[in-house]
Amino acid sequence: MRIRHHYIPIVEARPGMVLGASARVIVRGRLSLELPAGHALTEENLHQLNTHHAEFIFVDLSDSRSDQQVALDAALAARRVMQIFEGADLTDPNMAALFDQVLGYRSA
Repeated sequence: MRIRHHYIPIVEARPGMVLGASARVIVRGRLSLELPAGHALTEENLHQLNTHHAEFIFVDLSDSRSDQQVALDAALAARRVMQIFEGADLTDPNMAALFDQVLGYRSA
């Protein structure tokens, strides 16, 4: 089974979803809540995240797309990222790094 990573708002999170990256809530510079990557969310965890005012989490969701659809979606995403960065100076190391990060995220 293929997995796809998504950032989702807490209001869309459901019990049983698996964290693709650790969920950390920092309040006034102090860590107030942390759940590890790979953790399956429970009702209690969702309550804790809401109580600590978490906004988004990174989750792993099953991906039922065919290999062809994945390739098509990646090509469309790459084309869109190229349009967004059309006027950007990609010889600038900072801009090139941003481009790489956005392309990698959008193509996943």
